Amino acid sequence: EKRATVVLLRLRDAAFQRSATGKYSARRCAVNLAVGIAAGRIQSTVKIQENALKLVMNVLFPKSLDLANKVVSSATEELIRAADFAIGSHNMIQEANAAALAENDDAIVATRSNSLQPISNVEKNVLASVRKPAVLFMALCVRRPEMIRALLKESCREGADALSKAVRTNMPKFARSAATKYGAAIISLKVADMADGKETSLLLAFLDNVSMKDQLPSKELVDACFQIQSKKFEETGKKDPRFIIPVVSGMNRDMLVEKLPEFVESEPVVYKAALARMSERIERQKLIFREGGDADNIISGMTLCEQLVFLHQLKFKDVGLTQRQYLDAIRICLDEDEIFTDQIIMSALDYMSGKFLIGEEGLPLAYMRTTILTCTKHESLRPWICEVLLPRLIEARVFTDRRQWEGWMRCASMLEEEPKSSIQAILNLPEEQLRIYRSRYSDTAATAV
Repeated sequence: EKRATVVLLRLRDAAFQRSATGKYSARRCAVNLAVGIAAGRIQSTVKIQENALKLVMNVLFPKSLDLANKVVSSATEELIRAADFAIGSHNMIQEANAAALAENDDAIVATRSNSLQPISNVEKNVLASVRKPAVLFMALCVRRPEMIRALLKESCREGADALSKAVRTNMPKFARSAATKYGAAIISLKVADMADGKETSLLLAFLDNVSMKDQLPSKELVDACFQIQSKKFEETGKKDPRFIIPVVSGMNRDMLVEKLPEFVESEPVVYKAALARMSERIERQKLIFREGGDADNIISGMTLCEQLVFLHQLKFKDVGLTQRQYLDAIRICLDEDEIFTDQIIMSALDYMSGKFLIGEEGLPLAYMRTTILTCTKHESLRPWICEVLLPRLIEARVFTDRRQWEGWMRCASMLEEEPKSSIQAILNLPEEQLRIYRSRYSDTAATAV
């Protein structure tokens, strides 16, 4: 290791020497060797590779424009080699991954939880080989943003999936470093200008990481993402909501309500990602529907409770959605029961029924459908539905709305046999409505009388 350190010092000295220009000049060869060690192509220990990276980035690159250009040229060659290696290993990785998934259920679980995690040992080894040249090149991209174009191009070559995965793995550190140096909005627009259609995945990864985790996205970044969405719409003719998902946590809630149909209309994975980002900064308020909101008190993001409420209140016909899309959007939330827990569903149902009771709003179309699904999915809420929700809806004269009344009767019928049953709520019905209920459903209520 001492001798390797001495070699690095000699390479530094050789790089500093003025020599004849050309492909095989002493300076060029010294830079190539230093970059090769930093990129892991020339075998050495991890510590020496780290020292070589420091030599390249902190000593050679800042020394002079000529040295900087030679470093960039060598790093570009290393990135191309990494892309070629990834492409050459593509079929082998695919076969190894398929075998690993067939033999090991844990690999399937790991893939679902983290798509950047290698599936097989073959993929792990290839990723280790291409990671260092990718990290080196991305570090240089922070110094020279115009190099990002080459990074996107090489990483998105057909079959270079391993290199693309290595780049995305290092994207959080790279994006935040670039945002710190140039400003999140400015660098986002630059990267978007350099990315074409097949490089969208890396552009999205960059946007997803460009804002600081402990801060709301700035208004400038929000505006930049809308500009990117508009520009890509002009290029492709398709308005892609993925470009604004990274900044939804910093958007005004009223704006999010307007954008909600775009997310509902998108693929389920995009829709769920949008909902997750809306609430990520306000986790502690997930059970609350925040009232108010004005110029002096802007409400940003959307709590989980608010998401359910606004989804139910969505005027789907007015925004060009079908009833099936409207109902599916709510069902997807209910199916995510680790996120939309029984307490969150109860909070949303409670809020909407409270507004209905005081006459401010009617019940949304899907309200009773959600209540019935909740009875099936969350047994813990059945007592609350029997003792609180159903009586409240009677008090608010739910039976004046034919569709909601049908849903109420069906829900009450489902809960008649519960320990804390709906019998009392049924018996509190006005005489005419009680007669209708008895005629359509079992005569349990009549027996109780």
